[in-house]
Amino acid sequence: MKRFVVKEWAELISDPINFKEQTQLIFDHADLPVVKDELSLTLRLKIQSHNSFHWAVIFGKGTEGSRTPRLELIPNKSSFHVRFSSNWSDNVGIQEVWDGLLLDRWYHLAYTISDSEKRLDFYIDGKWVGFDCIPNIKTGKVVFNDGPLYIGQTFKNGDISNFRYFNWRLSADEVKEDSLNTQITYGSKVAFVHVPTGKYLSTKGIKYDYGQLGQQHMVVGTGRKIDLKNDLLKLMHQATGGILHSHVISCGSTPLMKHQQGRNGDDDWLIQRYNSIYSKDDSVYVCNNDMISLIHFNSNNTALYSHPILFGDGSQEVSCHGNGNDENNKWRIELVDDSEL
Repeated sequence: MKRFVVKEWAELISDPINFKEQTQLIFDHADLPVVKDELSLTLRLKIQSHNSFHWAVIFGKGTEGSRTPRLELIPNKSSFHVRFSSNWSDNVGIQEVWDGLLLDRWYHLAYTISDSEKRLDFYIDGKWVGFDCIPNIKTGKVVFNDGPLYIGQTFKNGDISNFRYFNWRLSADEVKEDSLNTQITYGSKVAFVHVPTGKYLSTKGIKYDYGQLGQQHMVVGTGRKIDLKNDLLKLMHQATGGILHSHVISCGSTPLMKHQQGRNGDDDWLIQRYNSIYSKDDSVYVCNNDMISLIHFNSNNTALYSHPILFGDGSQEVSCHGNGNDENNKWRIELVDDSEL
């Protein structure tokens, strides 16, 4: 009987995980999408240093020499060694690709392989950078295995996030979409969710009593479901055109949505990945569902803050407080599809 495989994928890692000594994730074969003759893996990777001596295994599946799939970093410069197993050798593939990774920079990586297509392809930041083909298409085969998947097997010096496992070979367009779909870029439409309470950052026409000419709206934490009219910001509010703005008052800093003819320093915010020990992350970009802090420059670098105490209408106060490492400074950035608007 012919075996049919339904297209499935699983995100095995979502938020960034820092891999150090003894850090390794293992996923049993039975817990992964069923693979017939092709698969793909995508992930985001950031390294903090280059290994001088050993080959760092980012991921590998199987035991006793099985290498479908397997991705390693070559010592000293951290270029890629991309491997699989075949029916003539258990160690074939791309010997080396890329000039080497820069430190403290996030990269999107994609590994795709297909026995029916007789090829392995590798992508960095959505761009095709290397491939290997089975030379004898009549007799040569990719050998898959039913061993566990190891992530960070000997990788001890960086971070991995958004690790996805697909049971089909992603096309070049699908790889590019996977890369771009997660990135927050200029003009992206996003919402912010306060992680401890699950409430969306929002404004619903509540005027700030001390605002000039009634131009300023209070910003609050509101419902647990996204309101596409009121919760959507660029850091410009989609519904009102107001700019996310804050200034110091006697009891602290108050964030507002402000209409103005230009911009000033009170509109300047730094988006950085949330870190409970306040180690700044200077990554090139943030991605959909990243945990972030919003830092206001002109309020002594205080961070956007909320708490579970509710107003009478069920919303909650939002202010600027702390340096960004408090749990109540933790927000999730959520990319919104334009087609939903």
